[in-house]
Amino acid sequence: MSKNQKTSLLKVIFFATTGFFILVCQDSTAKYLGTMMPLNQVIWGRFFFHFVMILMLFAILKPKINLKNNFKINIIRSILMVFATFFFIHSLQKFDLVDIYVVFFSAPLIVSILTAIFLKDILSPKGIILMLLSFSCIIYSMSPSMKILSLDLIFPLVPPVCWALYQFFTKFISGNNDPLVALFYAAVVGAILFTIYVILDWTPIENKNLWIGLVILGILGFTSHLLIIFAIQFSNLSFVTNFQYSQLIWSTLINFYIFGVPFDFNKSVGVIGIIIFGILFVRTEGKKNKIKT
Repeated sequence: MSKNQKTSLLKVIFFATTGFFILVCQDSTAKYLGTMMPLNQVIWGRFFFHFVMILMLFAILKPKINLKNNFKINIIRSILMVFATFFFIHSLQKFDLVDIYVVFFSAPLIVSILTAIFLKDILSPKGIILMLLSFSCIIYSMSPSMKILSLDLIFPLVPPVCWALYQFFTKFISGNNDPLVALFYAAVVGAILFTIYVILDWTPIENKNLWIGLVILGILGFTSHLLIIFAIQFSNLSFVTNFQYSQLIWSTLINFYIFGVPFDFNKSVGVIGIIIFGILFVRTEGKKNKIKT
């Protein structure tokens, strides 16, 4: 490996790990703010100040992007991301941070099922085994602390479904879509929808620190997605996806040190299994797709 390749690889690792870490920090901030103010206003702040950051970025860099390209699909993807965020933030108030991430990592499995059914991209035998092992670890990890038959489980289950559909639609425009476009539409759609929504039922925010928290929430969301985009541009989505499993580690540490939730043996074993089998699954199916092309 040449010196330039090593430098590029280090950049990818830095951008990806930092981006996913900040994403967990964003969710932790949302969880905290949700205990101090209405959740819908927390979600509004997440998208509105993300949108403000996008406008500042575009004003400074003036990127040449075509916002009309794949317009309908980008709107659909943005709505799915908004729904995922809505249910994710609501679920943070009902379950532990780690539990939410454990359930969220069923998304790659859902994507595989969708692509197998609609795009005829059948999983390899090894991929099927790894998918089942990963799913088993998810069930094992969540069963001690989450009420599997509770109606509240709908909140953490919706985000991975929405995210899986988001990735599924992304496959239709892969190679023909600027990542900044997706970042723009997600912020715009979320800001517009929740601005309309909260105006109808706005609770005055008298504590200035909460306003600071909302601004930080938007900045964290913007920064995390931007770093992940940089990582993808230096490498590829398949490689960067491996690092998203670091969210399970970050969330476990934050859950313990910030929210005071003790380590659970079953959950820890399940998390390790999800990371191992998840990364192996991504690599196995990624190699299969390379062979096809």
